[in-house]
Amino acid sequence: MIVRPDSSASASNIPLFPGELEESFESARARVEPVHTRKSFAARILRGIRALIPSGAGGRGEPFDVQRMVAFDGFRNDMFEEKRERDRRYGTVYTVSEEVNAFLVRLELPRQMPRSSLKQTWELPDEMPDYVCTLNLTDNVLCVRAGLPDEARRRLSYVSSSFPSDFQTRIEFQVPIEGYKHRLRNKVLEIIVYKKSDVSPA
Repeated sequence: MIVRPDSSASASNIPLFPGELEESFESARARVEPVHTRKSFAARILRGIRALIPSGAGGRGEPFDVQRMVAFDGFRNDMFEEKRERDRRYGTVYTVSEEVNAFLVRLELPRQMPRSSLKQTWELPDEMPDYVCTLNLTDNVLCVRAGLPDEARRRLSYVSSSFPSDFQTRIEFQVPIEGYKHRLRNKVLEIIVYKKSDVSPA
């Protein structure tokens, strides 16, 4: 166990996942129509009032926005690991915002290796390498699977607390959707999920 296994991250050059659009991320992002371009100031105020009405009282009338963040980070010193970083390892730090014709998903991936004497023995760097990700969009549910890219870090996860070797995040959308585009940049997985063209605007 002391002998360090292979720690070279396997290259993942999969250009497209099943159902993913072939255009570039920049081109896909340019086609997203922000809500504020379709809504007047008065309409946005009305939408805010509707948000105060219990769900089911007036149907689905407001944009769908989700934020999965850390509610309370707790103690902050060298003895305690940042809770947000721990939660990133479980795939629970993400946001979903609704625009006129699409949803924008931003999922934060881990950035730092947890403290470990074994990590020091194997001389692994503190910075976390990019996770290997796979995406799937089925029945209005986006499934993101992400995992450690090499054997050394996977073995380290087996003996470390709050450090799973992989995670799966499922995001369900409330309207029919079709097609998506993703990019991974600076430890953030960005995904554009398009609504079906016959879906009424947000």
